[in-house]
Amino acid sequence: DRFSIAIGELEYDDQFMAILSYDGRFPQPWSRVDVDREIADIGYLRLTEYNDPMPVALSNEGDVYTMLPGGTDWSKIPGTGILSEDADGRGDVYNFLIDGTRCFVLGRSGQLYQRDKLGEWETLSLERTSEPGYRPEAFGYVTVAADGSVVISSSQQPASPTGRLTHDPRFRADMSATELGALMAQRRHEAAGGSHITRLYRFDGRSFSRLDIPEDLHIRNIHTDPMGRIWIVGVDGLILRGRPEDGFGRLDFHGDTETLHSATWFQGELIVASGYMLHRFDGHRLTPLKPKLNDPFRNRNTPTPMKLQTVGDVMFYFDYKHGVCRWDGESWDWIDIPPALLERDFKGFPTP
Repeated sequence: DRFSIAIGELEYDDQFMAILSYDGRFPQPWSRVDVDREIADIGYLRLTEYNDPMPVALSNEGDVYTMLPGGTDWSKIPGTGILSEDADGRGDVYNFLIDGTRCFVLGRSGQLYQRDKLGEWETLSLERTSEPGYRPEAFGYVTVAADGSVVISSSQQPASPTGRLTHDPRFRADMSATELGALMAQRRHEAAGGSHITRLYRFDGRSFSRLDIPEDLHIRNIHTDPMGRIWIVGVDGLILRGRPEDGFGRLDFHGDTETLHSATWFQGELIVASGYMLHRFDGHRLTPLKPKLNDPFRNRNTPTPMKLQTVGDVMFYFDYKHGVCRWDGESWDWIDIPPALLERDFKGFPTP
């Protein structure tokens, strides 16, 4: 009965972002914290001085906001970000992993940071160098393995080619946006002598070891199920399953053309989200998750999934356009967000 989300408008010169927290134990369950940064990820942190886990939000500049009962604790990971005064070229951060009292933050240039509770941030990894033709490696998705080690995906993109796009003999002034995008991707591929590279690492708290997976994958999410198996989903129906000590194998299935954005284990099966639908995966095929989201009065018949997350016997579904919904395995329960909370200038709730 508790979750946090970020809403906002990310105009370059007039940015607005708010963190909304919901606690269903109270008659008025909502609270809001406004920040002047783009929120990249949210999690919940265990602190010994509080009975309940506390919501924590990460900005792409490395700001970390912990929403405590008495106010918001703010910290900044030194050197991170692009626009921050202390940014030193490392680039942005964009992913969180919170495991009990431990908190990990990941980003570009091989950035990996750790802190325990509300302590100081420790730099575990930072790599700005790269092989010829490529940008520095960027850490991406992350999960905790059964033994407590951390499994991290990374991607390395071809560097931008030299020379103006308009000087390329293949360029035409009447090219569509799709054609221009394809030409730019082809130029990056040629400049690097190859396409993007995906890797998977295991971090045991002291050192990294590389895990064996194909390098041409496009990963979108990593999830550990209650049995300790790690599921990796992504582009073109990508589903990998395995353990760091045993290796990973691809599970092929009929119609494996969907991009899978998120995965969670719920009531003994894997639930995955494509760009427009939620699915069950039985190890051999994807089938639509039923009952479907079916509230035509709110235009929720066409989902735009963002994230799936299981907490106990409830699955939370977060939708880019439609908000937050809970599923108990039989019925959907949409959580209505008061319109006043969604306004840029929040003046409080209307008087009853």
